[in-house]
Amino acid sequence: MSSTKQKIVDAAVRLFNEHGWVNVSVRDIAKELGISPGNLTYHYPNKGSVIQTIHQRIIEKRAMIFGNLSLDASIVNVNQQFQPLLELYAEYRFFFLDLLEIMRAFPDIAKMHREHIEFLITSVKGVIDYSVHSGNLHPEPKEGYYLNLSETVWILVSFWLNQQTIRGRAELNYEGARETMWNLVLPHLTEKGKQNYEEAMLALKES
Repeated sequence: MSSTKQKIVDAAVRLFNEHGWVNVSVRDIAKELGISPGNLTYHYPNKGSVIQTIHQRIIEKRAMIFGNLSLDASIVNVNQQFQPLLELYAEYRFFFLDLLEIMRAFPDIAKMHREHIEFLITSVKGVIDYSVHSGNLHPEPKEGYYLNLSETVWILVSFWLNQQTIRGRAELNYEGARETMWNLVLPHLTEKGKQNYEEAMLALKES
């Protein structure tokens, strides 16, 4: 990506985060950069093309985090990767706060995002399966239980920022999100899993 394109995307993210995607125009982005709207549209024909670039960036960064989890699905690494994931959502918070309207406006983004949601849920389920096989989690109490738990974890992570904003809480509160996620998992940990969980939390405090 050229430096000009990079500057346009960075400026768009700042303005979208501050004012909301629907309230920012191409002219606003150009003004933020001190360039003409024509100069901007030379690089990005419309606001939709900017959104598509931002969405691709989100997917790539999120896939990298889940790639780290697939390489090491230990409780310690799950605990460590949780904050970078929430930081990513905060970095592009407009996208997740305005997600429904963005998906309605851009069917291609909607299709890609739905596919990526399934990838994320599958990735979470893979971490849970690993934890069962490694003795950190009990086998699921009934068929489909851990798939449902995977979906619940996805909902928690994806909409944590939304509920914080709706409730008028300015801080993202990473620790609150992390604690809520583990509260979903704790009842299913084996004794080995509980010990590894305690060690993971201690390692986090010392880091």
